[in-house]
Amino acid sequence: MAKDKGSPPLNATAIITINVLDNRPFVPQFNKSEISVSILENTGVDYLIYAFTVVETLGKPIHYTV
Repeated sequence: MAKDKGSPPLNATAIITINVLDNRPFVPQFNKSEISVSILENTGVDYLIYAFTVVETLGKPIHYTV
């Protein structure tokens, strides 16, 4: 949910689905099926919102950023 600091405060919610497609023979193992993050409404372009690492079935880490 997005919420501003006005009076009265306004709010909104956005659900974003990110599909990870990978052509490698090993499937990445995610430890969460859903992730919730909060960002300020005036967050600039190119701002790192979330970064995480998953592990392939062979134990090799894969790094993602949003």
